[in-house]
Amino acid sequence: MFSKVVLFGVWCAPLVIMIFLVTACSQISKNVFESKPSEGIIKYSITFPEVSDESITASLLPDQMTYAFTPTSFASNFETAGGVFRNKIVANRDARTVDHQLKVFRKKIQTKMRETDVNQMLAEYPKAAIIRTNQTDTIAGYFCKKALIVFEDMDIKEIEVYYTDQIKMESPNWCTQYHEIEGVLMAYEIEEFGIRMRLEAEEVKTPLENLDALQAEAEYSEITREMMDIELEQLVETFEL
Repeated sequence: MFSKVVLFGVWCAPLVIMIFLVTACSQISKNVFESKPSEGIIKYSITFPEVSDESITASLLPDQMTYAFTPTSFASNFETAGGVFRNKIVANRDARTVDHQLKVFRKKIQTKMRETDVNQMLAEYPKAAIIRTNQTDTIAGYFCKKALIVFEDMDIKEIEVYYTDQIKMESPNWCTQYHEIEGVLMAYEIEEFGIRMRLEAEEVKTPLENLDALQAEAEYSEITREMMDIELEQLVETFEL
């Protein structure tokens, strides 16, 4: 009887181990699949392809951007050392709202946009086609795909963008010129303040420790989007390129 029990145990041991390994591997695969961060902060470096490093503009403009995110909202923030200049955009996809705040020295102004305002803004961007490629790269530890933005206006230089689907966000670019790209942008170009900027993610920190990062700041005077455009144009004119 004892020998039968021993033999049964010896025979069952590999089976038990196999079941354990299969279960463990399934759980690991499930965790890996579900491990996409749903909140955090992405830190981007900023360079200016069309601005000389020796110009006054280069010394005045920020060299980093932070991008706080949740599945349905984000807040991008450009800020110079000491907070003399700050440009913050807070977007909520569910509410379909965008708050744009600008601070220059003591001047604090903001414009609030609803969905119709956002659609009007997007319609004003130069018309372009998105060409998705088979090229990939790893940026800030995330697998990214490459796309080319080719403009109808041949005088506008095409833009290379890299985006990832390994961050859990719903329509992350819904209020930007890249709204047709379903993925978080990890390397891309924008024109802000009349200046072309190249952004590339350096790191992604999770989770989001400070939810205030996703809130518009208080004590900003509200103006129209048209007035904000004028303010930005005047700001650019003060730069010496």
